[in-house]
Amino acid sequence: MARPAKFTSDEILDAALIAVRENGPAATIAQVSRLVGAPSGSIYHRFGSREELFVSLWLRAVDRFQVGVLEAADLPDAQDALVAGAVHVTRYCRENPAEAVALTLYRHQALVASGPPAFAERVRTLNVAVDAATKRLTTRRYDRSNARRRALVLTGCRQLPYGLVRPYLGGEVPYWLDDVARAASTAVLALGDAG
Repeated sequence: MARPAKFTSDEILDAALIAVRENGPAATIAQVSRLVGAPSGSIYHRFGSREELFVSLWLRAVDRFQVGVLEAADLPDAQDALVAGAVHVTRYCRENPAEAVALTLYRHQALVASGPPAFAERVRTLNVAVDAATKRLTTRRYDRSNARRRALVLTGCRQLPYGLVRPYLGGEVPYWLDDVARAASTAVLALGDAG
């Protein structure tokens, strides 16, 4: 009969999160092993490689982040929902600083192209729900979607707030950044009202 696992996958990922917070993308299995108090063999038994461990951490961070994006998307007013999604970025990164750093470990497109095969389908479909919600909100916000309006939504509600928080990752994300994200996303969305 096999021994029960001493450490859960989440405990190992929690240790990996601390290692990433302290060391960024240079975090190692040895650091994770030390933090969780498990031999490195136990980590390799659960996660086949360093890349599998840190991609698993990245996926968990994305899942946790997307919960708030999808909650914002459920707001009844499309404008409010889109702006709330933008502010969620700054707020989430302030309230979850280690997760925010973990979100920068990989680029989605790079993992789609050359990530671990075991994660290929999971990575490929990772943003399906958020993309669908964004598409619905864009159509509701403007009555009619077009390439320019879709680009404005992505710029104002994703790229802009990501850019705002990036210089603060690993440190303290100021509260006033929420107001900047709100004002900026509102202004960018208004550009789509011209047609």
